[in-house]
Amino acid sequence: MPGSDHDALSRPTRRILQPKFLLIAAAIWHISVAIGVFTVGKYQLLPSQFYPNGIGKFAADGLLYQDQCGELRAILRSEGVKAWATWPTQLHVRLYSLPFAAMPQSVSFNILTIEPLNLIYYLTILFFVFAIARRIFDQRAGLFAAVIVGLWPSFLLHTTQLLRDPLLILSVLVLAWSVVEVLERNVAWQRGLALGIAAVAAIVSIRIVRLPMWYVLCAAILAAILLMIWSAVLHKHVSSGAVIFALLIVTAAAITPRFSFRNQQELRAPRLLTPEEIQKLPVGDQITVRREAWKYTQDTEGNVHAAEDGSRIDQDVQLHSAGDIVRHVPRGIVIGLFAPFPNMWLRAGYQVGSGGRIISGFETILTYVIECLALFGLWRARKNLSAWFLMLFAAFGVVGLGLVVTNIGALYRLRYPFWVLLVIVGAGGATSLIRRSQRGVRAKIS
Repeated sequence: MPGSDHDALSRPTRRILQPKFLLIAAAIWHISVAIGVFTVGKYQLLPSQFYPNGIGKFAADGLLYQDQCGELRAILRSEGVKAWATWPTQLHVRLYSLPFAAMPQSVSFNILTIEPLNLIYYLTILFFVFAIARRIFDQRAGLFAAVIVGLWPSFLLHTTQLLRDPLLILSVLVLAWSVVEVLERNVAWQRGLALGIAAVAAIVSIRIVRLPMWYVLCAAILAAILLMIWSAVLHKHVSSGAVIFALLIVTAAAITPRFSFRNQQELRAPRLLTPEEIQKLPVGDQITVRREAWKYTQDTEGNVHAAEDGSRIDQDVQLHSAGDIVRHVPRGIVIGLFAPFPNMWLRAGYQVGSGGRIISGFETILTYVIECLALFGLWRARKNLSAWFLMLFAAFGVVGLGLVVTNIGALYRLRYPFWVLLVIVGAGGATSLIRRSQRGVRAKIS
């Protein structure tokens, strides 16, 4: 019968594109990449880029954390869960010590010992990327966004390492997803309570993991509240779930700074800065102090050195007043969106070498495309408040990074949470353009 061959072919295709199947494929892919990175490190195939345990020179923070993972494994086994949970260290290190503790005592630390947690981070990030894009746009946009994030080379490499970034990205996505769910649906109080609890957990996690991001987070929460109010005005209806959700996130933003999480943030290597003390300064002074700190770097033993000039941008710019900060905002937007600039793409980096810079240049070109698609996606979904929330959240983060961060490598990593939000909106723009193109082709054929 006509069409039977098409149906026979389309069923396997549809099966392959099912989220569950793709999630399994993503798991196999990530494990394979982790094994590959470990192999490159173990056999020193790229000795200038990877240590024998698989930790990359681009993520050398892991060298400071691996010994703490071993220490936490010993504490968990000898003193129990309570001592493990309260031992002074950083939250992400504490979590990484769990899969390491499950290994036999004879196994020494390497990136494969923490792959179980990194795999969970990776798959959960892809799940929330898919869920958010599907909610705002459609399933095709969700799949497209998840594929972009899942195959992005530098992101993929970073998710094999011992870093705080995956936990931070996941927390940002949980918060974004909870807000999108409330904005997109008329939620009952039970659903609003569950989403609020998830959002509060994300807010606290972000506060612990990346304290300097707090003002960006507060700006995003304020945007979420204003958009929920606007939604209630437009629809002339206020759901009980939305009210509960709003009360929970506002309360979390108000009281979280009153709690000390020092035993979850402790880094026992010498610190150039103490984030808790800097947070007490006026905002302008915080920006000044943090910009000055990027002029220096630390080696794996905690020794302080002057940072390489080739890895910094606008290092001599001084922001002493509110006027200086406001005038620097346009430049900050340019840096946050477009750095590293083309003149840096072929220059050898201090930690990643010329190869790493070339990869970053390639990714930056693709990022420019994603940013353009995000503008188109926002236009397509201009009546959708959730799309505006994602773009505002990303914009707050981009401006904050552009004002504070002068180290290109750090900027590249710290931008990931906001880049992911742009990918989601950009995927919506891309799928819309594809549909328009397909409709044009069909119109010409007919």
